[in-house]
Amino acid sequence: MDKRLVYLALCLGLAAATPGFASSTSLPEIASGSSARPRTAEAGVTRILRQNDELLLNAIHRGDRETWDRLTTSDFMYVEEGDVNRKPEFLRQLKEDGLAPLVIREYEVQVIGDTAQVFHRDDVPQRPGGPSTGNSHLLMTETWQHIDGCWLLRIVHTDRIRVDPPAITLSPQQMDELVGAYRSGTMTYVVRRQAGQILGSTDGTHFEVLMAETRDVLFEPGNVWVKKIFQRDTKGRVTGFADRSESSERAWTRVAAEAQGPVH
Repeated sequence: MDKRLVYLALCLGLAAATPGFASSTSLPEIASGSSARPRTAEAGVTRILRQNDELLLNAIHRGDRETWDRLTTSDFMYVEEGDVNRKPEFLRQLKEDGLAPLVIREYEVQVIGDTAQVFHRDDVPQRPGGPSTGNSHLLMTETWQHIDGCWLLRIVHTDRIRVDPPAITLSPQQMDELVGAYRSGTMTYVVRRQAGQILGSTDGTHFEVLMAETRDVLFEPGNVWVKKIFQRDTKGRVTGFADRSESSERAWTRVAAEAQGPVH
């Protein structure tokens, strides 16, 4: 993703057609430590921090460097999926883009001493003429510190909330093209068709339902990190698949066109 900040994510079309959030997307609870116990922020603190966040979300699209400079510490860091931008670089990248800011839907604050831990889940607004953003949501984790009478943002970490992609229905013939046994090292993966569904298993005993994103791309519902990308030869016959987990993958070679053993 471009280093121009995740707040511009509405340009990237993060939409998916499956409605709702997975249970894992709920705002996290903060565990109490033995030496410092977090407490729910007073209403006045929550109001101030939320107002500050709304100012920052708007300023990101207005190219408003003054607001970001004023409300952040000198060592401010912006972390987005492994990419770190420190304050000077972050401010240099800000520019007016005419887009609407993210919309805060959930907001939670916990205070420990002079530090506030903030979580907020945001919706990506629809851009005129752009792809649907109905399931485009972000989770922000922020650390604010009360310094010289002011709350300043020290670090923000942003994650996309991932949902299952829209699934399509494959014909029995299309399913059967994928059915078989696949080998990777000493491991075997079995793909079966049963009752109009595609099932997969690494032990041939406990099968999981696989959904089709495309004819040759399968995924497990609720596990959007891993997809099975099937490969074909020049005659269109399936030769294997890759278990792809974003930046890494594992190759499986087809060793049998029919799966063996019962389905449980």
